[in-house]
Amino acid sequence: MLLWLLGARRSRRRSRGGQPPAEKSFAAPTSFDSGLWQPDRPINLLLEVDHPQVDGTTLRGQIRVKRYRLSKQGDQAILGAHCQLLKRFLDFNSQSLQRCLDLQSGELIDDLPAFLEASHAASQQGQLDRLYQSHQDELAVLLYVGRADGVLQRREKELIAHYLAGRFTGGALQVEEIARDLAWKPVPNHDDFRLATQRLALLDASLKNQIVQLCRQLIVVKETLDGDEEASMAEVIALLQP
Repeated sequence: MLLWLLGARRSRRRSRGGQPPAEKSFAAPTSFDSGLWQPDRPINLLLEVDHPQVDGTTLRGQIRVKRYRLSKQGDQAILGAHCQLLKRFLDFNSQSLQRCLDLQSGELIDDLPAFLEASHAASQQGQLDRLYQSHQDELAVLLYVGRADGVLQRREKELIAHYLAGRFTGGALQVEEIARDLAWKPVPNHDDFRLATQRLALLDASLKNQIVQLCRQLIVVKETLDGDEEASMAEVIALLQP
């Protein structure tokens, strides 16, 4: 039977009453009450896991983890992963796994939630998340101005990325990496833009001037001003350079 291949240990005991043996399975029943869990985070890990079965045996296989979420307390994790043994995408509860091995490093993982957090923090996406969180007001203003005409051009993304890379101290992101990811960032609405600009007004004068000059550069990139570029620029100047 395919489900007990690749290291799974098949029970030699017959079922009582002649009943067929229980189907092998990796997934465990899990509560997905959104109030109990933190948001999903992307990740890319190849793990080997052992999962206990109802018949007392243990199923071992490799899973490619593509996302995870932690409990509010951070002591439990749900892994969204492709199971190479069962050939489908499943959710795994960290509390139902007996053993977990990181196949890239060979490390036997004792605390899976902590390992997931550390792996995400060291990844490119983890660094991008920290960048956006630590400079969310600057990003909101720059994206709003850059997309005032509905389009964020390649040169505009490069200008914003260069600024953010210079401001970021929580990793080693390249300008090209940030620029590529900016294409997927949602456009802030006008209320968020105005609130972000008001908070930026509390920064020192040199940094506010740098933001204003960058906004001017974003508008210069555009061949024609057929959106809200001038209006958004006027708001930035009014709040950052009164």
